[in-house]
This record gives sequence, C-alpha cells and structure tokens, in this order.
Amino acid sequence: MEKNDNIGKFVSRHLSQLKLLSLVLENELDHAKGGREVTVDRGLLENMLDSIEIFTEDCETATGTTRNERRATAEQKPQVARLN
Repeated sequence: MEKNDNIGKFVSRHLSQLKLLSLVLENELDHAKGGREVTVDRGLLENMLDSIEIFTEDCETATGTTRNERRATAEQKPQVARLN
C-alpha cells in the first residue's frame, strides 16, 4: 500500500510536465483560428515528444518497469530516427 502512495505522489509531482504540454497544445489550437488543420513547428513538436518520453520514463522508473521490459512484451514497431 505504501508503494502505491509513493507512486501517486511521484506522478502528481510530475503532472506539471503534462499540464504544460496541454497548455502548449491548447495555445496552438487557439492560433489555428478554428481551421481544420493545425500547423506545428517541427522543433516544438519534438520538444513535446521529449516531454512525454521523459514523463513516461520517470513513471516507469518509479513503478520498477523499464522500457525494454515493456517492449519485449509489446509488438515491435519500426524504428524511426528523429532528425534535429
């Protein structure tokens, strides 16, 4: 039970990353002025993906699972290289 409490506290502290990401996406939608398509700068999108990956890795570390263990059980997806 104590481990679940610690994980809950850990996640709640790190939710600020996702809240910030949510605000950035909301801002981009507002700039689109109601259009069907939204254009996002590649650098901004890469930073958003990095934020999600950091959050995910932090949560996996807190729960004791690693990315490699998760991938071993999941179907392998093709690797895509991101160019900066």
